[in-house]
Amino acid sequence: MIRVNLLPREGKAQRKPVFSIKAGDLVVPAVILAAAAVVVSGTVISQASRVSSLTRSIAEVDAQSRALAPQIARVQRLAQERAELDLRLGVINKLEQGRTQSVRLMDELARCVPDHLWLSGASEEASGTLGVEGVTFSNLVVSDFMSRLERSPMFAHVELEYAEHALQTDRDVVKFRVSCKLTPDETAN
Repeated sequence: MIRVNLLPREGKAQRKPVFSIKAGDLVVPAVILAAAAVVVSGTVISQASRVSSLTRSIAEVDAQSRALAPQIARVQRLAQERAELDLRLGVINKLEQGRTQSVRLMDELARCVPDHLWLSGASEEASGTLGVEGVTFSNLVVSDFMSRLERSPMFAHVELEYAEHALQTDRDVVKFRVSCKLTPDETAN
């Protein structure tokens, strides 16, 4: 059979060869793939080694924890007992302070009482105020008593609630009531 080429010559020149592979074209991608494979396998080996190392470390710490569990429980129990003891000591210290506070309060109140003034009652209220009742012969003595209370570091905001004349055992006296704010913490030692 005879072949006849009917295409013009320019058409022949435009035809391309089918597929040609050169050895230089495969070398660069192969090197890149090999380098990537080395990096990935190195990372995998490194991570596997690290995982096994961490697993061994966790196992060792877990074994130590199991071995020290009785001591840890004892330390926790002692810490709880210490907290309870500190709480008890705090309550005792508060009671001790309150015990001496009343004595100091009465001592300071006695120091503030001038001559010819008699106290008939003193009551401490929950709001931290002290109410003092008494009798004397003059309003000037009541004023002196209030001045002494104001100068004292244990009392503040001294106010006269009432002062009225009355007869007591056939004598003309002044009955009074004074209230003041207690400030015992400012003078505590």
